[in-house]
Amino acid sequence: MPDEPVAAEFRVEDHPDPADIDVLETQIRREASAAMGLGGEADLAIFVRHGGRIVAGISGWTWGDLWVAPGLRGRGLATRLIAAAEAEAAARGCSQTVHFTYAFQARALYEQNGYELVGCVKDFPSGTDVLWCRKRLKGCADRR
Repeated sequence: MPDEPVAAEFRVEDHPDPADIDVLETQIRREASAAMGLGGEADLAIFVRHGGRIVAGISGWTWGDLWVAPGLRGRGLATRLIAAAEAEAAARGCSQTVHFTYAFQARALYEQNGYELVGCVKDFPSGTDVLWCRKRLKGCADRR
């Protein structure tokens, strides 16, 4: 019966096993993809290497995390990474790209690259704002 309580053990873990986190993320992504009719997922990573060492990169599953080594910031790497990710997203049939960042990090970068602020949670985490920036990709039909 769906309404009956389930006997379960709840345990707070300060250092969860990465494999356990992967289980959660896989299930969330699978259910979200099914609910939205998004089809199969594919991981995406673009790295910038210097002397064999990663100095910048963007990763996700046609979503994204963007990072550039502090000493290399302001040299256009982030803009080039965003453009590469947008091109790959468009090639995969995506109609838009949405990036998560913090107010102290990359808001200006995304706005300079044609993104619009579509979401904000003030004072989260304490002392900054969390932001979601979106850009519609050229040549892709709007799937709203």
